[in-house]
Parts: sequence; structure tokens; C-alpha cells
Amino acid sequence: MNIKNYITLTVFSIFLLFGEVFCQTKFLSPIEQLEKANATSGLFSPEIMQSNKEVLPVGNVISPEAYYLGPNDLLSIQIYPIEPYATPTYVTAENSIYSQRFGEININGLTLKEVRDTLTQLITKRNPNATVSISLLKPRNVFITISGNVLSPGSYTLPASYSVSTVLKVANQFKTTSLSADEQSALLRLNETQKERARTFSEMGVPINTSYSTRNIRILRKNDKSLVADLERANATNDAKYDPFICEGDEIFVPFDVENYPVISIVGEVLRPMTLAFKEGDMVSQLLKMGYGFTENADLDNIYLYDGLSNKEKLQVDTNCNLLSSDMKLKAGNIIAVGSLYDTKQSNIGMVSVKGEVKNPNIYVIQPGVTKLKDVIEKAGGFTQKAYLPRSYIARRENQQNDRVAPKRLYMEYFQKSDLTMEDTTRFMMDIDLKRNAVACNLDDAFNKNSEEDNVVLQDGDVIFINTNINRVTVFGQVRKPGIIEFTPNKNMEWYIEQAGGYATGAKKNRARIIRNNTKVWENGFQDAVFVNDGDEIYVPREPDIPPTLELQKWAAITGMVGALSGIISLIITAFR
Repeated sequence: MNIKNYITLTVFSIFLLFGEVFCQTKFLSPIEQLEKANATSGLFSPEIMQSNKEVLPVGNVISPEAYYLGPNDLLSIQIYPIEPYATPTYVTAENSIYSQRFGEININGLTLKEVRDTLTQLITKRNPNATVSISLLKPRNVFITISGNVLSPGSYTLPASYSVSTVLKVANQFKTTSLSADEQSALLRLNETQKERARTFSEMGVPINTSYSTRNIRILRKNDKSLVADLERANATNDAKYDPFICEGDEIFVPFDVENYPVISIVGEVLRPMTLAFKEGDMVSQLLKMGYGFTENADLDNIYLYDGLSNKEKLQVDTNCNLLSSDMKLKAGNIIAVGSLYDTKQSNIGMVSVKGEVKNPNIYVIQPGVTKLKDVIEKAGGFTQKAYLPRSYIARRENQQNDRVAPKRLYMEYFQKSDLTMEDTTRFMMDIDLKRNAVACNLDDAFNKNSEEDNVVLQDGDVIFINTNINRVTVFGQVRKPGIIEFTPNKNMEWYIEQAGGYATGAKKNRARIIRNNTKVWENGFQDAVFVNDGDEIYVPREPDIPPTLELQKWAAITGMVGALSGIISLIITAFR
């Protein structure tokens, strides 16, 4: 190899070496650059990043016009075509960013959009064809304080991407670990009270709550700026300035509701009927949005703005709550009422289901409150030979069966005006828990004894169960041969006890009872004309076990009463001699 070729190969190798080093340092991928920045800065080391994973979610979607940058915000900056990859850049503690081309850039008090515009202006001066892209990779954490009308006032470390409304949700979480037993009990009672109020007024078109605090949240900032957050207007206008992002050192105060203040309301067929504190500058279009949309029953041709009892103005509104006519400023006391599209009275037709031993079990159309039991059984073709009416019944659903009501509150509602003694509590709660949704009627009496009282009127959703006979009666307790006995019609309780071998030693005969199969009601079988039905059970209890000490106390009391009575009689005889 001659010297010329050797020099050429050496220079080429040097270029290859520099190119490899350059590619490894200059053209790192965004993820590789982020990992390198984390490792060298120490602020976001793998250990710290791992601990931050369990802290909090990012929060709200960032609005570049409203998000003010601060120390430790992590930005992604790309200048195309100068830099092929985006560069992760941290905001320094002095509220500035560093660029290799422009050096330090002060961004104090600037929003993300303002920083984007500033950097774009600097770069396009040198290269008009360059395109600048800046986005927020990871928001910083800030230390804020919240007080006033929240469940958990105090200091919090939260991402700066949290708006005031999100901070309120965090501060209003029910944290049982930080509360005493009395505080937990009080909060549970408050939750039940709010749930009961919602159950009473929901779907009625009237406001459940009034809102003062959410429109008057005060925010004190270190730069001597005082802000007032209006969460209702923020939702109506989708403007982040009414629900600002939090910053370092913010002191947030949520005011308590006051008794008398000017209000505006939206009522009727809206998803959230609401009465709100009136604020200067409120508009009709905003109040429409504060209802959170129309229900399916809303009549868009029946929406009026009321100013007093008689003054009203019709509003033209589309299905998205957008005002089609010219907007107007509201005055204190204004009400927007959204009418109903149709009458909410119950339908005049309904459905019942007939199951079991009928010739045509099916679903049948009825007129609720008019159609009777015998009418539906006739439609079903009558009973089969296997039908046994003493075991048959009608089940009726409850309209509020899905309400999530605490059992303790349910018991308290029943006992609030009760004249029962405290000794009745256990049995009462047992009866409430095992209450059956069965219609009070006897199908056997309705069809076999022509009892018009038991030919009940049906309601929508009723289910008629016509059961078959099971041909057995169970006798258990203090009998000689407890077990299952073949059913024989028109026999009383004593007859079945004899079939079970009669009473065993220790039986309390006068307390024997029939337990009805379909209702589980205990019935005295010693009464005349009381017969056992197919599937019934007969229970014969034993003599109650009385502890010896209690027995001694009983006889001691009897002896004492006899002695006292003897003394009184002796005293009377002596007095009349």
C-alpha cells in the first residue's frame, strides 16, 4: 500500500469515528435523551422517577394559553430541520430555559404559548424556514394550601397541571384514615342526608342544591395577584381563566355558603337543574350551558326566560344548549324554565307474566289498576291438573329496589315515630330484611271460594306463579318420628303429628305450629277448620330450658308473694275483729 492510499484510509477512518461519536451524542432518540437528562441532572433519577409513579395522575388537559411554566417543568423542544429529534429541556430554578444556540432564555411569568411564540420569533429571525415545536412532557409538582369549605383542608403537593376544580376533588375525598370515629360517623350521616335529598328531588326538574362557593373561590398567589375562580362559568364557557391551573405557593380558600345572596336558576327538563349565585356579567347562553344539557323529555319549543311572575321571553335554543337568538345579560332572580315534551303520566297499558301450571304460560297485556287476577288466568287458558293454588302467589316489584340506602338509616326511618319498645328491635329488623314482595291475596280463596277480595287488581310488572303440588308435609322438632309425610288433603295438624309417632318426651304441645309453605307464616293448628296444606311444615318445640338459678329465683319470688299476701290477709282479719 502506497503512502497516498494509507493517508486516504486513515482520514476516512477518522471521519467514521467522529461520525459514530457524533451520532451517539447528537442524534439520540427522545427517550434516550430523556434518560440521559434524568441521569445527569439528578432531579429525576430512576429512584425518584420510580417514587413519583405512585404519587398522582397528570390531571387536566393542558391549555397552552393558560398554563404558566415554572421550575422543573419538562419541555420537549424541536427545531425543524435544524434538529431532527425533539430535545427534552427542564425549566431551571430561575424560571429560564437553556438553548445551545441562544443561551439562556428567561420565561418568568410566561405561559406555554407565550414561550412557544418567543422562541419561534428568535429562531425565524435567523432561519425563516424553520419550524418550532414546544410541548409539555411532564408538569412540575407544586406545593399549595387549601382551606375553607372542603372535607380535608391542608397542604398538598400536586402537579401544576391540576386546575382549581381538580384540587377541590382531591380535597373533598373521604379519607377515613385521617378522621376520628366521630368525624367518620358525621360524614356518613351527611352522605346519607345528601343521598336522601337527591332521592327525593331527582328527576323532578327542581334544583337539589344551590351553589355559592363554587363561583367565589379565592386564590392568593405569591406575585400579589388575587384570583377568583368561577367553576360554573368555566364549565359553561370552557374558558380556563375561570378555572386556572395551580402555581407554586397558591393559597386556595373555598367560602362557606351564605344564607342570602342574589341567585339565578335553570329548572325543568335539564340534566342538572341548578340555582347559582348571580355574578355580574352572567349571560343567558352561559346559564343554558350550566344545566349540562337537555333530557330526552325536553321541549325545545317551550323554553322561557322569566323575570318576575308575569314577564317572560321565549328562547330559541338548539339541542346542544346553544342560544340561537341574540344573547342577553342576566339579572338577579332570572329563571330559565325548560318545558316537558310530553305528559309523564303512567302508561295505560302494562305487562304481567304468568308462570307455572297454566295452559298457556306467557306475557299478557293488561290495563294497570283495572285488570284483575281472574281476567289474566282466563287469558292463560286456566289451570292445569297439577296446579296447587295454596302454594301459588303474585310477586310485585318495588320501584325503589335499586336505591343504595344504608340499612341503619332504613331502620331508623321506621323507628323514628314508632311506639315499639327497644326489645322489639331485633325481631323487627329480621322482619324487614326478610320482607317479601308478594301481593296480599289467597289464590285458593279467589278461585275455589269465589272470594272477590282475593281477586286482586294487577299492576305493570306483576308475576303470577302457579305452583304444582309437592305431595309432602314435613314434621320436625319434638316428635317420635320426625321427617316427611305424604300429603293428605283436609287433615289438621294433630293428625300429621300422630303420623309422625306423636309427641316425644319434652315436647311443648300447646306451642306446636304450622309453618305455611308459601308465606312462612306460623299458624296455630289447634283452631277449628285449620287444615295443613301441601308443602307446609309442622314444628313441635321442646320445653324451654330454664337455668337452675333462674328457677330458684322464680320460686323465691312466688314464695315471697305468697308470704306477703298471707300477711295482708292476716292484717285485714285482725283489723275487722
